[in-house]
Amino acid sequence: MGILNQSFSQSYKGYKKLSSHEKCWVFFHPFKAKRAYRVSKEVERSIDSILNIGVMGNHHVGNQLDAFKHAFWMWSLAEEIGWRSARSLGIEHEKGNYEFFKEHKLEDGVLPDKISCEMDLHNNSVGLALYKEHKKEKLSRSERMELVRKAVIEGRMKMIYQTKNQQYIDSTGQIIPKEEHYGLWENRKCLVPSRAEYLMADNKSKYLNLSDQKTNR
Repeated sequence: MGILNQSFSQSYKGYKKLSSHEKCWVFFHPFKAKRAYRVSKEVERSIDSILNIGVMGNHHVGNQLDAFKHAFWMWSLAEEIGWRSARSLGIEHEKGNYEFFKEHKLEDGVLPDKISCEMDLHNNSVGLALYKEHKKEKLSRSERMELVRKAVIEGRMKMIYQTKNQQYIDSTGQIIPKEEHYGLWENRKCLVPSRAEYLMADNKSKYLNLSDQKTNR
């Protein structure tokens, strides 16, 4: 979620780093943008803390922790600026990722692609659904984080099919060579439910063929 590292409050330097889609959102939501930036930095710190523990992965690119990040970000934004504004910001951010791809700019240290945007939009929608489901309960931050974590573990989120050390796997269970996905907007990566059974060990000789799996159960 590269938007967490971009200052769209009052910093011109940070503003320049945003995609044109995000800049447009900021232009029409100047006061909400400041609050969204503050919330985003808070979420970023939470993700760093979870990453240090390693309970949902040793990185946050296309895995369980990435799914958690987007859902918790959306829930937190919805609490602060309303779910409609949060949703529109999330959409503009993903539109900006295609712009970044064309300009060879990195997001979270990697070049964005189509499947990662599809994953993020799905997980954003789950975060907003959780907000709507629980908004009257006045939950604490830790309680909200636990509900998002539970949704990840139960497979309500989506993640990119990969090994624990970030080797990507296609729908037939084959490792995708880096040259066949890196720098390509459309590639053979695929989404799976965020359950632990789809986190593959790196030393396996064969991975799940998704055509034989009921991945949406």
